[in-house]
Amino acid sequence: MKVLITGVSGFIGKRMYALLKRKGIYTHGVSRRRGDFKGKWISLDITDAKSLLSFVREERFDVIIHLGALTKRRYGDIPAEQYFVVNVGGTENVLKAADEVGAKVIFASTAGIYTTSKHPYIESKRVAEKLCERHGAVVARIFNVYGEEKGGGVIETLIRRAFNNEPLLVNRDQVRDFIYVEDVCRALWLLALRAEPGFYDVGTGIGRSIEEVAKLIKTLTGSYSSIEVRPAEPSISIANVGPLKALGFKPEVKFEEGLRKVIKYMREKIKSR
Repeated sequence: MKVLITGVSGFIGKRMYALLKRKGIYTHGVSRRRGDFKGKWISLDITDAKSLLSFVREERFDVIIHLGALTKRRYGDIPAEQYFVVNVGGTENVLKAADEVGAKVIFASTAGIYTTSKHPYIESKRVAEKLCERHGAVVARIFNVYGEEKGGGVIETLIRRAFNNEPLLVNRDQVRDFIYVEDVCRALWLLALRAEPGFYDVGTGIGRSIEEVAKLIKTLTGSYSSIEVRPAEPSISIANVGPLKALGFKPEVKFEEGLRKVIKYMREKIKSR
């Protein structure tokens, strides 16, 4: 089996590549920039339909795990329209190239599509999902992924503030489903092997309030931070893991274990500066 990972130099991409290499799977990555990724890679922009098609035809991939995208945290640096150029146009190019060689596509979407958000990242993912449905792809709606090397997120923000003994700011009645990055990769690979075309939530099925998370981070870091709970509209986001569990998926990394890994990584990173 031959697997292509788009966006391989990103947070999930690097871990996905490492997982497949451990399994002995022929894996190749593409992304616009290599960064610190050290595996098999070429510089290729998914918006370049001709180059992408040529490469996929040459390699004859069986599976394409499509992670390449402009992410939400980059909004503000680029025009909103660019999200549609990359996340919709790029996805369409991936799907068409996959059709040429009969490759199965696993598309990394987001749990954000369940919200009413009109953010261009979320909107572009909604449109891309419709393309995936028409092409018979597998759509993975990933919930709150966390782990070492993630550039930002509520967990990473709370840990940084805890290190500095700064107040941990949380909104009341906010519940999220946090899943460790390695478990996300395991889920994506399971979808590649077993899933029929359709939509699958990738999470743990366990909701945790942000206030609960803040308290645990405070304990694990030994921080003197106060926890400041601000009023907010209730917001609950928990994955429906039934379809994924039916394929045999079960998260392997417990939440506290994952938090300890991230805290250790961030602490060592600070010491190495």
